[in-house]
Amino acid sequence: MQLGIIPSLFLVLSLTLITSLTFANSHASFKELTNLQTLAEESKQQELPIMLMFGAEWCEYCELLNEYVFNPMALSGLYEEHVVLMRHVGIDEPKPLIDWYGNPITKEKWAYQINADLTPTVLFLDGFAREVAPRIVGISEITLYASLIHQNLNIAYRNMGLKKQIPATPEQLEIQSQQTDTLIPNTIK
Repeated sequence: MQLGIIPSLFLVLSLTLITSLTFANSHASFKELTNLQTLAEESKQQELPIMLMFGAEWCEYCELLNEYVFNPMALSGLYEEHVVLMRHVGIDEPKPLIDWYGNPITKEKWAYQINADLTPTVLFLDGFAREVAPRIVGISEITLYASLIHQNLNIAYRNMGLKKQIPATPEQLEIQSQQTDTLIPNTIK
C-alpha cells in the first residue's frame, strides 16, 4: 500500500512544479522591467511612450492579460521599439529595479509609491516619468483591452507632442504594416 503513495506523491509534486513554471513564465515574451533609468533614455531617444503592466504571479487577471493581450503584442513584433516600449513589473518579485535616478528599489515598494500596487495596472509614461495617458486599472472586457491600449497610446503620442498615431485595433495595425511592407514607419496614420 505504501508503494502506491510514492507515485501519487510524485504526480502531485510534478503537477505543482509544472504549474509554478507556467505561472513564472506567464509573461516570458513580455520583458520584465529591470532599469527605469535606461528605459527612460530609450524612450527619449526613440520618441516612444513607455507602457508598464504591474502584475503578480498570483493575479489570475494578470495571467489572462498576459496570455490574451500582452504576449501576443510582444510576439507580433509590431509594438516593441516601434510604437511603444513595453515592460512587465512583477510586484511580487524580490529582485529590485533601478529607478529613474539610478537607485535600487523593490518593485513592490515602487508600485506602492506610485499607486500602482493593485494588479493589474497599466501605466503610460514618457521618458521624464510623467504619465501621458490614463492608467488602466483592473480588467472589464478582455476582448476590448488591446483597443483600449491603442487608444491610450494615441493619447500618449499627443501628450508627448509626437506626430504619431496607430490604428484602433491590433488587427488594423497588422494589416497596415503588411500593406506598407515595413514594420512601423515613424509617423503612423
